[in-house]
Amino acid sequence: MYSTEVLDTITSVDPAEWDALGEVGDFTGHRWLRLAERVLAGHRPRYLLLRRRGRLVAAAACTLEQRLQNPALEARFGWVLRRTPYLHVGVPMMSKAGLLAQGGELAALCRELRALTRRERAPFSVIDHLPVGHPAWSGLDGCHALAMAPETRMDVEWSSFEEYLGSLPRKRRQEVRRVARRSLGEGITVRPLAERGDPRLDRLVGDVVQRHHGIHRFVPGLFEEAAAVLGDDLTVLAAYRHGELAGCVALLRDGDDLSAKWIGRDYGLTEGTSAYHALVAACVRTAIALGVRRVHFGASAYETKKQFGVCQEPRGGLLAMRSPILNRCVGWPLRRMS
Repeated sequence: MYSTEVLDTITSVDPAEWDALGEVGDFTGHRWLRLAERVLAGHRPRYLLLRRRGRLVAAAACTLEQRLQNPALEARFGWVLRRTPYLHVGVPMMSKAGLLAQGGELAALCRELRALTRRERAPFSVIDHLPVGHPAWSGLDGCHALAMAPETRMDVEWSSFEEYLGSLPRKRRQEVRRVARRSLGEGITVRPLAERGDPRLDRLVGDVVQRHHGIHRFVPGLFEEAAAVLGDDLTVLAAYRHGELAGCVALLRDGDDLSAKWIGRDYGLTEGTSAYHALVAACVRTAIALGVRRVHFGASAYETKKQFGVCQEPRGGLLAMRSPILNRCVGWPLRRMS
């Protein structure tokens, strides 16, 4: 028999107990949830814990979410979610599935997720970022598949940036070098940023969130707050144009993995330039220097990242309406959309 708990802060869970459910490098550990609670504005987490004989055997990281990633749907239905948020299952910001379960515990955990959806009166639940082969794809009845843009990843196998360039196909190598020369001509440089308290960083990140209709909003002093949780596992890179701060990106480390997050841009200074390309190149240089094995770049701007040799990781989601009648009704149009 299982017992369940639902908590609204990860600090109520023993870190060692939670971390034992995942693996180093998968960005599902206790500190990544502490990070979300510290830097996300208006964050409403729910942690579903499944215990057997008192031992934690499965868990789900959830959020009561008020925004949709699809801009058209957000414009039309967002006002409804401001009043009745849906239950989002996933590690916030990290593009990782929020289901931490093995074998038979997965079915029990998902039954409790349905109960949590009813208890929170959420209109529906979404399990995001499920990789190909995840047992949830075949083990959950009454859920509808959602298409998602693939994530991108680079496997780091080089000891220097020049060695990395030498491994690229000739046309890609020439293109990376050509755009690097263009960046220099545009007065763009990228270097590590030690001072994380500059308020302009918040504005740069906020401009990107607004332009791309991001679902997350951040507290003031984002990078300082993140550093308080991550310490040396946070690297911030800043892009300058003719000496003026024009962009930024954070590299978050979990074991041998890096995740590029919180891209920021001053569009007035960088529109039509190679600033984004320069930031991606700097991420690759930094990853090699840090000696990590993988860099996760997210799903956006694949055409630019493809020049650097990233590969795609197919992902998907599962949706279930709280109402059984509505759940049956949405199945057909979702299958058509997929």
